[in-house]
Amino acid sequence: MCELGSCETLSAVMVNIPNILLSLIALVGHSVFAEAQEAGAFGSGEAAKAFKCTQGVESLSKEQGRAVLARVQESYAKIDSLSGAFIQESYVAALDEGEESSGEMLFAKPGKMRWSYKLPRVQEVVIRDEELWMYQPDKGQVMIDSVGKVLISALPVSFLMGLGNLTQDFELISACTGHSGVIVNLVPRDKTGKEEALEGFVFLVDREKNLPKGAKINSVGGNVTAIVFKNQQVNASGVSSQRFVLEYPKGVDILDRRKTPQS
Repeated sequence: MCELGSCETLSAVMVNIPNILLSLIALVGHSVFAEAQEAGAFGSGEAAKAFKCTQGVESLSKEQGRAVLARVQESYAKIDSLSGAFIQESYVAALDEGEESSGEMLFAKPGKMRWSYKLPRVQEVVIRDEELWMYQPDKGQVMIDSVGKVLISALPVSFLMGLGNLTQDFELISACTGHSGVIVNLVPRDKTGKEEALEGFVFLVDREKNLPKGAKINSVGGNVTAIVFKNQQVNASGVSSQRFVLEYPKGVDILDRRKTPQS
């Protein structure tokens, strides 16, 4: 996938995404901002600040950090769906530019996600059946691709989709307390293949519910995306499979990359 291009290819479609999703699926490693509205270095927004340790508070020991991960894994294994709002802050090192986004999210096990971006522009992203569907109304475009093609790492998103295991897939580096929850720094246990591009994964944990409250992705090259969940609802009613079917009007341009080589 090229980093800069016209809107005639999938790569160019991704250029126009404000690092969509891209917090958790880490596509940020291959995308840039063509329409950034909130420029500036990473770290000034609410999402990024959620991942800063509280000054003057002693860090958690590795044993305490592993215990946090074990509790999260146990709690998350018991739920079928998770919904709520999110705020996201992303930064592309090559451009020294960042952008803040917000919207609503929905996860359902196994293997389903929906991200409805409201600001700074409307976009819909659905992951199901190992496919990614994205609709950009302002571009009149729908993109379809295999999830494995567009991820620089499947590990962060796999846990949230009920397909991965925090304690088995990641090694704990450190843990601390922040104003929004417990912050756990992780690295993949297996850093071969695509996992080489994932420099680090920081997990934000709700202290009381022992559930994920956010995540931050650091990819090789200095790109960073942080996302924080708000108003979470566990096992919300009405989460049918139809919620993970992307609807779009007739006449939009459809770019189907499921069977074509990635550039």
